[in-house]
Amino acid sequence: MNASVPVLVVGGFLGSGKTTLVRHLLADAQARGLRMAVISNEFGALGIDAALIGNGASRMVELAGGCVCCTLSDELVETLIEIRTKVDPDRIVIECSGLALPFDTQLHLYRPGVREWIGDEACLVVVDAERWDESDELFAEQLQSADLAVLNKCDLVSNETLIHA
Repeated sequence: MNASVPVLVVGGFLGSGKTTLVRHLLADAQARGLRMAVISNEFGALGIDAALIGNGASRMVELAGGCVCCTLSDELVETLIEIRTKVDPDRIVIECSGLALPFDTQLHLYRPGVREWIGDEACLVVVDAERWDESDELFAEQLQSADLAVLNKCDLVSNETLIHA
């Protein structure tokens, strides 16, 4: 069993490109021969990310019906422990719902049963360049929690918009 497993928490609004990023991470893991587990969080009862991500993950789990940062936090911890036991992945990606606060999700990585084996962890927030200038408290909180922000969809906005982003 791996001594420690790195975890990447991916946040951002709906449609920002989180699932596309996760698909690229899966492709990279496959190319390197790594086992990557993905936990995809859908706020609604029905999610589409599992179908979009496909079979690239060693393990794909979808948690629906709430946010992993709050209402599904216990399920997140249980799922992490199950993945560790059954899959022993080389890395884990947690794709938050568009309404989740990634930092609050990260805090659950320090809970008993998980903190003992979590390695490096980071929070990445995907930002839609078309929505960059929208003022929203949730967006600001998501962005403030990021260790890294990725500005996506730059090809869909003017150079002037990018300069001000």
